[in-house]
Amino acid sequence: MKIFNVEPGSGAWLSIRLGIPTASNFHRIITPKKLEFSAQARGYAFRLVAEKLLNESLDSIDYIDHVQRGKDLEPQAVKLFEFEQEVETAPVGFITTDDMRAGATPDRLIVGVPAALECKCPAPHTHLEYLVDGFGTDYIIQAQGQAYVGEFDYVARYSFHPALPPVLAKTYRDEAIIGKLRAALDQFFDVRDEIEAKVRASGFIEERRHLLTAVDEMAAQYQASQ
Repeated sequence: MKIFNVEPGSGAWLSIRLGIPTASNFHRIITPKKLEFSAQARGYAFRLVAEKLLNESLDSIDYIDHVQRGKDLEPQAVKLFEFEQEVETAPVGFITTDDMRAGATPDRLIVGVPAALECKCPAPHTHLEYLVDGFGTDYIIQAQGQAYVGEFDYVARYSFHPALPPVLAKTYRDEAIIGKLRAALDQFFDVRDEIEAKVRASGFIEERRHLLTAVDEMAAQYQASQ
């Protein structure tokens, strides 16, 4: 595992993730129920290739109200989790596999054990859904993906609302699921790399890069002459 100390949601965080499949999107690569290669995988590959070639993230979280709500409530939620579970946690930025081909952004690392915490502070109705129905099958793939990327024994998911009882689920590492996930990722990388190679074969990307570089140089020369 490699750890990048960047603030989740920051420009540096968005930049380091460019073109890399992340655990929160692994359900687009492998189906949660049948653990088969997903029909969504090719579309997701195009998205990642576009990010890499344009050097521009297609994600934007600044406008989402619940993201700010989560940031505001997370310290309170983490303290309660630590108190209830009698553990300490530590912040973490972006993590990847050693080859940097896949990544994840757990909210915290659990100190002293190979484990991670996903801390959620959703709207009341969403929290009640977690309380009654659980976190759903998509989360299993995300949790196993985080366990794969971060080499964790388990991932704890904790949903917090200040007026409602908390919800905790621990997903322990499942080598059978991770094996199928790894195979699906290998297939996905082949698809992604083939798409990128075909786009680069047109020559347009390199021509555009050289053109932009030339324009930047001309602009710099003009400013220096003034």
